[in-house]
Amino acid sequence: MIRSKKLLRAAKDKTCVNCGVGDDTVVAAHYQGFRSQSFGKGKSIKVHDICCADLCYRCHSAFDRNDPSLSHLENSWSKKIDISEQFLFCVVQTIIRRVGDGTIKIEGYDPDGIPNRKK
Repeated sequence: MIRSKKLLRAAKDKTCVNCGVGDDTVVAAHYQGFRSQSFGKGKSIKVHDICCADLCYRCHSAFDRNDPSLSHLENSWSKKIDISEQFLFCVVQTIIRRVGDGTIKIEGYDPDGIPNRKK
């Protein structure tokens, strides 16, 4: 199980990847969608800390409640799938952000775009 205070703290002073708000309510929100069990979710256990999205209070609450306003689709089942997919998209956006700001390091990747090749 991936647990990292560094990953969770990295949300501080960031903008919400879903709506863009930049206030002090943005936190690393653990994914809670259809595939959460695939990412370590269990009874009273959150998914891996890498499966978080930088979300403001409003968006975090909406995703936690599967708020139907997050989706434009009509069918209830389709709405739930759409909301889960939106949350996963926010998780990926956050991972890309973490790589870009250096919180997550990838060997051979240079955030300035200069290849870092081993000799």
